[in-house]
Amino acid sequence: MRLAYGYKVDSYQDEFIQTAEKHMQGFADCKLRLNRKCRAHCSRSVEMVGMDETMPVKYGPNWPSIIPFRRRVQELIQIMNDNREKPFAHVKSQIAAGTAEDSFTAKLLQTEESSPVDNETAEHIKRVAATLYSGGSDTTVSAIQSFFLSMTLYPEVQAKAKSEVVSYLEQRSTTNGSRDIILPADRPHLPYTSALLQEVLRWPPVIPVLSHRSSHEDDNHVVSGDKTYRIPARTVVFANFWQVLHDPKVYEHPDRFMPERFLVPSPPPDPEMFAFGSGRRSCPGARIAQQSMWITISNILANFTIAKVKDENGVGITPEELYVNAGISRPQPFQCSITAREGCKEWLELITD
Repeated sequence: MRLAYGYKVDSYQDEFIQTAEKHMQGFADCKLRLNRKCRAHCSRSVEMVGMDETMPVKYGPNWPSIIPFRRRVQELIQIMNDNREKPFAHVKSQIAAGTAEDSFTAKLLQTEESSPVDNETAEHIKRVAATLYSGGSDTTVSAIQSFFLSMTLYPEVQAKAKSEVVSYLEQRSTTNGSRDIILPADRPHLPYTSALLQEVLRWPPVIPVLSHRSSHEDDNHVVSGDKTYRIPARTVVFANFWQVLHDPKVYEHPDRFMPERFLVPSPPPDPEMFAFGSGRRSCPGARIAQQSMWITISNILANFTIAKVKDENGVGITPEELYVNAGISRPQPFQCSITAREGCKEWLELITD
């Protein structure tokens, strides 16, 4: 929010945060409900991986059971508009008052000629600014949830990454007395932890299937393996990132969580290139989300231990690898144990200072 609008959030209950969260949750719920309705009424499975919010809802199917869904979409459109309009209006009022903090929106609204931007440009700014929070935070949360699940299921991976992070912090503290916080600049010094983040984005892709795209002209040079294909203009294309990132010819034992696959001399393709979409419609907040994931995951490893919850007999309960796909894939609720290291209280005070 601060990056997009120069708006400092003091509480999760903040109006702008709540509107953005309702927008993301509502969009996910609608996609799940529509998938179920389509499967119930169609002879074959239909997977709705994209929804054009500008398409009038009145043109949707008239199945009696889908009418509540259509009402919900109407509500979601209003929430989506509030998510775009209200923070944008807040920045405009601050600019008029001369109190606007530097931000993505303020920078684009204040032209060098001091002339107001036209309506079309303003609309583009609104959409991209809203995506910086909504799109970036949704993918970040999904990846971090997958991180907790993978650390619960693969304690040996966690132990190796934790050892690397803790050793690096101890060495850095001895050398220059730096604070115990991992930052993006530290990533080159933590190769295994960096590979762990790559594997978090591959093992369960944040975006399993990229929303449909339509080609504007014939493409006669689409290469797949040893074959070349032609895609005619106006063809609807889906990018199956899950299949790409689970190809056993490229990623050995694709169902296993193996960060070391990215530490070999000739590693497979980096999953980060698929995690935030591709082409001209890729997420504009991708770099922000990547750095946020890195800071979160590396510092959790440095300060907490994640483990299985134990039953009454002291036996660890292994969570299932079950995911919900509502455009953004995330684990179904699962249990894990999180234990803070000694001295973690001081670290928490440091990062919230």
